[in-house]
Amino acid sequence: MIAAASAHSLRGAVGMTTVASDSISVPHRQAASIPLVFVVGTGRCGTHTLWKIFESVPNTLSTHEGIGVVRNGPAAFVGRRVGLGWMPELNSYLYHCGTEADFARTFAPDAAMTALMDGCFTSRTSTIAWCTTHGIAYCDANAFGFNFINYVHTRYPHAKFIHLVRDGYACVRSWSRRDASTYPDETPREAAAIAWLLAKPMPFPSDPARAQWDRFDRVQKISWFWNAVNANIVERLERVPATHRIVVRIEDVTEASVSAILDFCGLPRQFARDSLAPDDPSEGRAIEWTPDNVGKFNALAGPMMEKLGYPLR
Repeated sequence: MIAAASAHSLRGAVGMTTVASDSISVPHRQAASIPLVFVVGTGRCGTHTLWKIFESVPNTLSTHEGIGVVRNGPAAFVGRRVGLGWMPELNSYLYHCGTEADFARTFAPDAAMTALMDGCFTSRTSTIAWCTTHGIAYCDANAFGFNFINYVHTRYPHAKFIHLVRDGYACVRSWSRRDASTYPDETPREAAAIAWLLAKPMPFPSDPARAQWDRFDRVQKISWFWNAVNANIVERLERVPATHRIVVRIEDVTEASVSAILDFCGLPRQFARDSLAPDDPSEGRAIEWTPDNVGKFNALAGPMMEKLGYPLR
């Protein structure tokens, strides 16, 4: 984790490192010139790939679900691993403890909601301050960060957002391999799996899926999830200036197209070509796209597929 302090310090924590920043004050104009990028999506959509690309860009600190390596800056910090957490707390509160009205408040957070979100975001706030102090770009690829979009935009108006998407059939099939953490038929016993499960969205009362949720099978639940998260991100990004947001389909990310992504982010066109290699595969048994399962997916997510430019089966 990178936390604020008055002098450089290092301390280990569960194999990670806490890096404390200077008390140096950076002028707002200078801070706004240092790239700040947030990649949001459903998960299983390619955030791992974009993290690897950004990590290979010079003078950039890139994290995936809060994990990364300091590759630039003061020599004492280079090579240290950082762990900022993957921020499941807000989702857990919104979908399992709060109300639909609480969820609505995250689009334009009032003082109380801002305080709650500040608490969840504190390690990233300190990390961004540290990067700004040292003139290092910060890129955060986190599939659990979508409910922070408008909070981040308010706090960092210069931040850029990438809505990363993947063909819904492939994404749902990949998620289906993770039995314990993705709408399982039975509550998992593993504490880690429960945390992931609680961070997953659930239908609010206004959602027609709410009344049918208990009758949905896993295909329907994960299809609803893919649609709901993408719809949530689309709605949130409509409140962000068009110059600060793009939609990227992971299938379109190639060596030739990465330059345009880096240009959008304000980053140099230098990256490791091998970062594009497939990585982080799902394991376990996957659902099959039978005509029945295709019909279930299309009924719940067909319009979003078309909106994102994917053909329906």
